Amino acid sequence: MEEFESEEFQEVMLSELSERIEELNTGLMTLEKDPTKKEAYDNILRTLHSLKGLFSLSGYPQLSSLTHSMENLLTSIDSARLDKVILLLFQYSDELRRLASSLQGGKTPELLRFDQLTQQLASFDEFMVNLGNKLGIKVLFSPDCKVISARSLVLLKKLKKKATIERTIPPMEEIQAGLTFKELYLEITTLEDDETISGIIEESQDVLSASMSRLLDSVSTVEKTGVMEDNQEPLNVRVGLRDLDQIIQLLGELVISGQFIREIGEQQAYSRAFKENLASYERTIANIQDLVIRMRLVPLETILTRFPRMVRDLSQEEGKKIDFIITGKHIGIDRQIIEKLTNPLTHLIRNAVSHGIESPEERLKSSKDERGTIRLAISHEHSDIIIEIRDNGRGLDYQEIRKKADELGLINQGAELTNEGLQHLLFSQHLSTAEKTTEISGRGVGLNIVKQIIEENGGNIEIDSEPGKYTTIRMIIPISVAITKVLMLSIQKHRFAIPMANIEQILSIPAEKILQDSDNAASKSIVVDNTPVPLVDLREYLKFNSSQLSMIHEEKPRIYDGNHHEHIVLWRKGSRNVGFLVNDLLGERDVVIKPINDFLSQVGTFSGATILEGGQVVLIIDPMNFLEAKVNA
Repeated sequence: MEEFESEEFQEVMLSELSERIEELNTGLMTLEKDPTKKEAYDNILRTLHSLKGLFSLSGYPQLSSLTHSMENLLTSIDSARLDKVILLLFQYSDELRRLASSLQGGKTPELLRFDQLTQQLASFDEFMVNLGNKLGIKVLFSPDCKVISARSLVLLKKLKKKATIERTIPPMEEIQAGLTFKELYLEITTLEDDETISGIIEESQDVLSASMSRLLDSVSTVEKTGVMEDNQEPLNVRVGLRDLDQIIQLLGELVISGQFIREIGEQQAYSRAFKENLASYERTIANIQDLVIRMRLVPLETILTRFPRMVRDLSQEEGKKIDFIITGKHIGIDRQIIEKLTNPLTHLIRNAVSHGIESPEERLKSSKDERGTIRLAISHEHSDIIIEIRDNGRGLDYQEIRKKADELGLINQGAELTNEGLQHLLFSQHLSTAEKTTEISGRGVGLNIVKQIIEENGGNIEIDSEPGKYTTIRMIIPISVAITKVLMLSIQKHRFAIPMANIEQILSIPAEKILQDSDNAASKSIVVDNTPVPLVDLREYLKFNSSQLSMIHEEKPRIYDGNHHEHIVLWRKGSRNVGFLVNDLLGERDVVIKPINDFLSQVGTFSGATILEGGQVVLIIDPMNFLEAKVNA
């Protein structure tokens, strides 16, 4: 079975194994909270059945057998002992995760712990009585017996009254045909005890000796069950991310070619039929683009299902009572991004458990419900995904943050910082207000890494907290990093681009409405809907020197005489916004963003580049760079 050893098969097997582990944990969490919930019970059985088939196909018969025994155990146990079975299944789930981790790392899996689970399962005598004894029996007939086949058929007929015959060696067809053999091996499932079965065998004629051993399971894993028959799922095909990336690149080339053809058509005044066909071509490309982007989207549920189990285990370990609520988990996000969200989310949720939610005693003293709540809410905002983690715990201690920051020299002596400024300090490396170091990170430790990961994927992170009441952390992340719609800009007669996703407004206003700081001529702002918005004059910020691009401030500020209008692009990310002054607006485009070289990436002003028709390279401005600069200022 060489095809099963291929890299492609291993990848598919691991992917499905990970999905089934999360399904199992989700079902167990639900059943633990409400043992009467039949839907959760059925989902667990369905997952176990899928795992059984997966292990059988992948060459792990021991795990397939163990999984089937778990499945049978769950169907046979009564409600009074269900909690013990759930704990056993949680251990089984943990071992599956360990197995997946070993396989992912290219290591040979060790099945010793699964053997321990097998022994543990077999040792639950009260369970096994309900489950049914699964016995392997070897019967040796007397050498003088001339009708072994007939004696075997009589024995099997008697056993069928007390057990189910699962398998015989020789096969039943050969026994019925009267073929000669010396011993009979059979596997049975029975609710009778061992003594009863032994008695039936010993009373049979010409039986010289018999030995029995208990089996967990040896039933074929390809059998049909009622659970699966009524739940036919549509056929799915797994597509590698590399293939999707290649499609995106080719699609980008088509988009650029279409734009080039349109420009030629406008210059040459082609016929109406040409323009109609070009419009049809562009619509088709747009439809393919939407389809490919949807193919890249993966429900956040694929990584969120592990967190209820994590919160459960951590809260029990720390003696806390916590309700963990997830909303919006079916919202999709780009595959390339979702893989990088697991660690940040794990860190933030652990922080909420360990340092956000208080102990039941502390909460009661504060006139709170002894059960704390952590909410993980996912929602859409423009072309972004908002992931919000909110706990109703003790909140941030701003005085403690200020004290620690002073000790580390992060604040200039005498400087006054608002709560927002102190929140921003939490993203500084080494800043922590945790009173003790545990396996769970203290709030502040590692937040700089979380922020770095989010920003590397085009997002940003915000904190809001009120001492004694709550802490909310919001991550704003683009849905897709594939094909991006940008607004083309003219700055000093050169073309640049800015992402359209978060553009809030495009204004053309009289120059005299732009406000300048009397103490700092370079500091400008505009009032929009009674709210001041900081401005960045890209014409002053960007200046060309020979063939290199550098960012400097002009020595003389631009003078606004009020005789002309200014073009302003208002850009928002989460609760923060910034405006950009430009020379002219050149329209929208769909582009594929390319990475830029080390020099430009270190500058921070640009997030990437795109290639237009004719090979022209256009740099894409990173608004977050300016937004952070304004906040820090």
